[in-house]
Amino acid sequence: MKFLRVFFFLFIATFSFSFSDEINSWGQLIKKGNIYLKKTTKKPFTGVLKNFYPTGEVSLIDNFKDGKQHGDFKSFHKNGKLSMKGKFIEGMQHGEWFEYYDDGSLFWNLKYINGKKEDGIFQMFHKNGKIHSEVTLKNGEPITNWVYFDDTGEKERIDIYKDGQFFYEKHLK
Repeated sequence: MKFLRVFFFLFIATFSFSFSDEINSWGQLIKKGNIYLKKTTKKPFTGVLKNFYPTGEVSLIDNFKDGKQHGDFKSFHKNGKLSMKGKFIEGMQHGEWFEYYDDGSLFWNLKYINGKKEDGIFQMFHKNGKIHSEVTLKNGEPITNWVYFDDTGEKERIDIYKDGQFFYEKHLK
């Protein structure tokens, strides 16, 4: 009985993977509206896109289902360290997204719900971990002025917003 369960699992795993594909360039896809088609078949792409730098290092791993980005997304710096990570659900960013500097330190993180930025404070960071900039977002738009800090934590600039639109920038140094 145990052998039968293992055989069944392997059969299902092999069968399900046979429908996914792996490509190595965005150039192998065509975007029509919200759907990515594989150039060779003109059908919605299901599988993994693994893009590479000219020197051979992986630059991006992106998953697709029925022509839409779906699943884990990761991009990498040339040194192999993670550059960005997040998740797509049916073509929309969803959940926590992170971007990192080439030394692995956090540049920013943001939460998405069904493709929309979550309301709240958005911060970007310097490599040393100090806040680089800060703004409060509502419906994906700034509802406060965007404040920028130097790498010692001193305010250096304020971008003034009115009704969610950039108005002017004020330099403090």
